[in-house]
Amino acid sequence: MLGRHKKKTEPLPEFGILSGSCGLPKSVGVSGDNYICRRLSPSSYVAAIADGMGTGRTASGCSRFVLESLYQLLRVGLPPLDAIASVNAALPLNMTSECFSTVDLAVFDLAGGMCSIYKAGGAPTVIQRGNRAGILKMPALPIGIIEEEDTRYAAFSIEHGDRFFLLTDGVTESPPADHHLGWITSLILQYPDESPRAISERLLRNASVRYGEYERDDMTVIALQII
Repeated sequence: MLGRHKKKTEPLPEFGILSGSCGLPKSVGVSGDNYICRRLSPSSYVAAIADGMGTGRTASGCSRFVLESLYQLLRVGLPPLDAIASVNAALPLNMTSECFSTVDLAVFDLAGGMCSIYKAGGAPTVIQRGNRAGILKMPALPIGIIEEEDTRYAAFSIEHGDRFFLLTDGVTESPPADHHLGWITSLILQYPDESPRAISERLLRNASVRYGEYERDDMTVIALQII
């Protein structure tokens, strides 16, 4: 008699996650930024921003293709570095015009208590734990520029109450120049109890004000809180 195959069950998550996001295009029209905040499984979660090079519908189409392709590859179990490499190889075959895009990807293992962040040209990430906020910078080229993708990554443990902020360079490079992102970390620490949605909107508003009369870039903020 043949035995029944038992389904492999995932461990129960030790952590939960809350997300909030918002964006603003450079001018009236379509933003070249796109983002996702989705579960991969009951115990894993992914958040990502892609900033398509250029403006308008062309840039938006490029970054949307990158994110949707990346998500589908991660869903079927491809490791993040392999998924990014596959999307990089697929870009020239699937887009009618030149397509370059940054990738800023955070993958959370809510059962194991780990976060892995992958960057291909993405802006710095801000991470808050308690009354401290640090900046994660990993300079790399966007995907679509070279045959072999140039992705950097870092992995670390998570704790209840941690907050993560994924941003596009329209936010981090808002004038006047602040290479240490002091205005961002100050705001984050000043409002430790705001919901992810509220703090993401606050950061976006402040970035917009900093531009003043200057022409601004597309801006996107994702805020994530570990619970």
